[in-house]
Amino acid sequence: MFGLSFTSPDARIWTYVIEAVGKFAESGVFILKPEAMHVKAIDPSRTAMIEFIIPKEAFEEYVVSDVKTVYLSIEELSRVLGSAESNDKLRLTFSEGSVSVDFSDGVITRIFKIPLYAEAAHEEIPELELQYVNEYVVSGDVLYDALASVERFGDVLRLSGDESALTLRSVGDLGEAEVVLSVEKGTLKDARVGNPGFEVSFSLDYVTYLKKPIKAGEEVVIRADNDLPLYLELRFASGSKLNYYVAPRTE
Repeated sequence: MFGLSFTSPDARIWTYVIEAVGKFAESGVFILKPEAMHVKAIDPSRTAMIEFIIPKEAFEEYVVSDVKTVYLSIEELSRVLGSAESNDKLRLTFSEGSVSVDFSDGVITRIFKIPLYAEAAHEEIPELELQYVNEYVVSGDVLYDALASVERFGDVLRLSGDESALTLRSVGDLGEAEVVLSVEKGTLKDARVGNPGFEVSFSLDYVTYLKKPIKAGEEVVIRADNDLPLYLELRFASGSKLNYYVAPRTE
């Protein structure tokens, strides 16, 4: 048996991420390596895939001598993490058949246990190796506000861009909404574009699932191109990173 624990702000980010994953995936795989923990999940339709990477430096305690892989219910973990208070210390302890989730405020400790899944019951998660020539860097707050502005007007998100700007447009029965992020206005930190004029569409819901983690991130790297999945890389102050892929819509 081995354990690890971490405290806020990572506990808050962890809760946001697992809550987001629970909106499209029932189960996830935890890969514990000596240098970091990886949490991976994919939705049944293979529209979205996520990988959350937490380096050992982000934990208050993290002692893992070799690689271990466990599978568990994201739905159950999200439900348990939702009961955490802002000043709680969170500790995860993995055993052969279950994971113990402990919250402690220094006075009272609350303990929850979640059974682990057998490997055979978990869907295989592929490794993606995609090349992108378009990359934009934006702060988490800016991208959160942009998504909040367009999400009420449609169910399709269209991304288009050039060397100076990235446009987010939602399209639906209620009309259209558009937000332009630009280097000149300061809403884009950086833009490296090898295919100006690209345009690609995604299901808006799959992008807005990540609104809370996006807002908590220091910055987000957006990679997109014609006919390629949307690739969001969220970077957090603790050094943790989240990679998220959303398949493009076929019109």
